[in-house]
Amino acid sequence: MNLALTEDQTMIRDAAESFLGDVSDSAAVRAAMDSETGYDESVWQRIGVELGWCGLPVPEDCGGLGLGPIEMSLVLEQMGRRLLCAPFFSTICLAANLLNECATADARRRFLGAIAEGSLSASAPLPSALDWRAAATGVRARRHGDPAESGGASEWLLDGQVARIPDGAAVDWLFVLAQLPEGGHGLFALRRDDDGAALQALDSWDRTRRFARLELKAVAADRIDDPASFNAGLERATALARLYLAAEQLGAAQACLDLTVAYTGTRKQFGRVIASFQAIKHRCAQMMVRVEELRSAVAGAAAIAAGEPDARTLAMECGMARALAADTAFWCAQEAIQLHGGVGFTWEYDPQLYFKRAQAASHWLGSSDALREQIAALAIDAPAVVHSEAQADDPDAAFRAEVAGWMREHLGGRFAELKHRGGPGDEEANPALRKEWERELAAGGWTCVGWPKEVGGRGLSIQQQVIFHEEYARAGGPGHMGHIGEGLIGPALIRFGSPEQKARFLPKIVNGTEFWAQGYSEPNAGSDLANVQTRCWQEADGSWRVQGQKIWTSLAHESDWIFVLARCEPGSKGNKGLAFLLLPLDQTGIEIRGIRQLGGGSEFNEVFFDGAVAQAEHIVGAPGEGWKVAMGLLEAERGVSTLGQQMHFLHELDLVIAVAKANGRIADAQVRQRIASAWSGLRVMRYNALRMLSGEQTQLGREALIYKYYWSNWHRDLGKLAVDVLGPEADVISDDPAIRPLQQLFFFSRSDTIYAGTNEIQLNLIAERGLQMPREPRPGSPG
Repeated sequence: MNLALTEDQTMIRDAAESFLGDVSDSAAVRAAMDSETGYDESVWQRIGVELGWCGLPVPEDCGGLGLGPIEMSLVLEQMGRRLLCAPFFSTICLAANLLNECATADARRRFLGAIAEGSLSASAPLPSALDWRAAATGVRARRHGDPAESGGASEWLLDGQVARIPDGAAVDWLFVLAQLPEGGHGLFALRRDDDGAALQALDSWDRTRRFARLELKAVAADRIDDPASFNAGLERATALARLYLAAEQLGAAQACLDLTVAYTGTRKQFGRVIASFQAIKHRCAQMMVRVEELRSAVAGAAAIAAGEPDARTLAMECGMARALAADTAFWCAQEAIQLHGGVGFTWEYDPQLYFKRAQAASHWLGSSDALREQIAALAIDAPAVVHSEAQADDPDAAFRAEVAGWMREHLGGRFAELKHRGGPGDEEANPALRKEWERELAAGGWTCVGWPKEVGGRGLSIQQQVIFHEEYARAGGPGHMGHIGEGLIGPALIRFGSPEQKARFLPKIVNGTEFWAQGYSEPNAGSDLANVQTRCWQEADGSWRVQGQKIWTSLAHESDWIFVLARCEPGSKGNKGLAFLLLPLDQTGIEIRGIRQLGGGSEFNEVFFDGAVAQAEHIVGAPGEGWKVAMGLLEAERGVSTLGQQMHFLHELDLVIAVAKANGRIADAQVRQRIASAWSGLRVMRYNALRMLSGEQTQLGREALIYKYYWSNWHRDLGKLAVDVLGPEADVISDDPAIRPLQQLFFFSRSDTIYAGTNEIQLNLIAERGLQMPREPRPGSPG
């Protein structure tokens, strides 16, 4: 799946942003709120006639553009961002959506063409229940007249009440669900001003979207549903409506973030703008995390919906996006009010508009709690839906089958005990056999699969690398003993190394005969990577001597080589004057001491250097260029292997679900909510990673900036869910393969939000790089 936008989709998004920025600014929204109809008729006409947006999802054979959920989501995001007051959502996302999925061919031709050309506005009920049919509980249809006297057709009369119809008092046509005499439901069309139809405008707190109550007394209506496709069509229409709501709320959440960053960047307190205070920056950064989380969810769900998904998959994906959107929009709106301070509570400032919309929308077509319960039921009772990744028309299906087949054939026999072993928190599991497994992979050509062929790699495309890592993890492939070599130092040498260094080191990484450790962190530096105290100097023979200490060095005791960042220029500070050195670990002058962790394991180490030697040819780049090499190496961490990491996370979630089923805690409503949130978080991670891998970027995008913060917190929450599901069994050290992995998950995931940049450092980076908020004051700097 590629989440990169096409050129046409980018043009649609940019046009929507530009147009709505002009016609739906704060003043325009407030004027529309005070108008009789609730919107500017001239703007609505331009949307339908000039821009043709009403025809976006309408099929070409009905006079529309025949585009789909992706294009709709892009436009709706901008509408939500600008709080557009117009009957677009009611006409297109509700009425046209129902018509397209549920109506007869004649009804589709009759109405959709007029909607597409902008000459007909319409609406449909918007219930708070999960099932759209709940809107029919108060409406009954009855036949009137003799079918024999009317050419076989029977007129229908509707009686009852529809509680909430958006823009009901302003649109031309209403499409209403009603209960049929023989059972079941039908879809009916009537004009707003038909005899017996009475609309009462509702005075809502949210004035940006008007609602009306509809009373029906013997109203003559046309039945327009196709009974053969009605139920399935209604399910798809419901899912799409949820997706469109999610896209709209994504725009609203983004607007709340934009308003807050702009305001905090100008408001001064205690002599400086409040955006420079870490407490403010971190809250804005958390808003950005949630916005980008939702953006990934909407993009992924829209891409799924644009294909031909089965009903369960579509329901889960769109339900996931909608539940997340309801929570995110409200959370960002309340944060906007809080961070605006006193003015955020006033009518004059716009956060109150978004806050009211977020609250009003929180229950449309199901609350987030109800949607998560639906997701939980599907994730627990239909695991095939959770694991469904490959598409029937997958052009790489043969390659996927090749990887899966190789793994089935080779991850057996003496290697069978390695399945799902050796991951984070379990890295001490049978290292000797895992090194053998690396050589088995190498013999099959499955190491360094993304490296160029000229340096010994397989040269796979990004998509094929994704497939390899997914299928490897799906088969239970063990944690790579060679991941530091393959994923970090290897790519760094390919980019920065000399021809001799490439010839010496790359082949042994490829064939799984040399293993590497990373020497970056130091005891007094923490997340301040540039605060390097380890020093090095060059001897007369050109070799380098190293003095100092590194810490938190994973599997140093099992490694052959280590790359070390050391200070080569006396008196230099920060990221200046550093060298990037390669040292063999089996030498005099290096001592490795294990660090026992809270879970009992010791895969981390302290490494002491007392005059240790790196040969003259083993400095990467020139002296003083160590920081450039180190930063280039860290960029390699944001690669396709994240998709494999997520498959391992999925395995852990499966273990949690299995235990909950076995001990009965699956019936606990809170456990089910947390399982649904965990499942949803995995989908967000997948789509976020695919966004990271889509297209070429010269700098880290927002989706990349949030990734480490997002997955580490998600994984820590999964660890807590695991022990909560285990209950008292979590307290006793177990060798049960159903229990011990969850105990390890709980303890080791405590470190996820610390290593590779703590949560607090990550939030600083997100605020400063993603939101361009002021940097933290440095010692000696003004302010």
